[in-house]
Amino acid sequence: MKKQQRNTVKKRYIFTDMAQEWLEYSKLHVKKSTYMNYDYLLKKHILPFFGQMNMRSITVAEVNRFIADKLANGRLKRSGGISKKYLQDMLVIVKSVAGYCEQVYGIPVKIRQTMSLHAKKPEIKVLDKSDKRKLTDAVTKNVTSSKLGIMLALYTGMRIGEVCGLKWSDFNEEDGTITINRTVQRISDGKGSTELLVGTPKTSASQRVIPLPDFISALLSKIKGTPEQPIISSTSEYVEPSYLRKQFRRILSACKIKNFRFHDLRHTFATECVRLNFDTKTLSEILGHTNVSLTLNRYVHSSIEIKRKYMSLVTI
Repeated sequence: MKKQQRNTVKKRYIFTDMAQEWLEYSKLHVKKSTYMNYDYLLKKHILPFFGQMNMRSITVAEVNRFIADKLANGRLKRSGGISKKYLQDMLVIVKSVAGYCEQVYGIPVKIRQTMSLHAKKPEIKVLDKSDKRKLTDAVTKNVTSSKLGIMLALYTGMRIGEVCGLKWSDFNEEDGTITINRTVQRISDGKGSTELLVGTPKTSASQRVIPLPDFISALLSKIKGTPEQPIISSTSEYVEPSYLRKQFRRILSACKIKNFRFHDLRHTFATECVRLNFDTKTLSEILGHTNVSLTLNRYVHSSIEIKRKYMSLVTI
């Protein structure tokens, strides 16, 4: 971005105008799903608050008021506040718009260096041994497309969109591997509707090859379909994540397992791998993390038994 000459059209530097310019610039550099998320958050949350403010005069106090309002009343369809994690996504956009304004127009924006929220680290839930056995028994009996999707998540750690995006061409029967090439998600189109988007995975690290457990590979070999057919679909159409979540909740109910999300299958897989002493680099690559530190911070924690073992070695 090159600094432009100031002109009368931009002399007031209204937030809405700067945000629209930043959004058009971002469109050239981010995935479509990311762009549409930016657009949605701007229209639904950010512009109604900051829209007509002058970039020069937005204060820290006004940002704090935005934060307080969203934490208390930020939900759009029902009462209550939004999570700090969701709010942090909005603050990143506000900060990026401020940075764009500074870089392109040379306008110092007071709030650029002030915005950060320390969101509470989300609790990681995993299936205990008994519930994992119950769920495994349920999904391996009379295997359906949805049950296959649950098995893949539980025993490979794939994200739900990655599971939904698998085609039979991604399965290498000879090597017993599966390649993550795409992800499926339903996103807002910014016009009050949504669209099903099939795109590349979350990051470059998410495009990966996963060696499959032998029993998963054998099952896929037995039911293998045509190359272009989605693996967890009985038709040529992709299964939507929302449908797979619905089927997952139905199976959980039948197993009498409560308060468990589909994404927790990924946590269960990763936690089990740590217990089995997977080296962290290998686990990080299987999960598609961008760096090893993410895997370490999220999953690799010493148990009290291990701490006690090592502390017993300390002597006078």
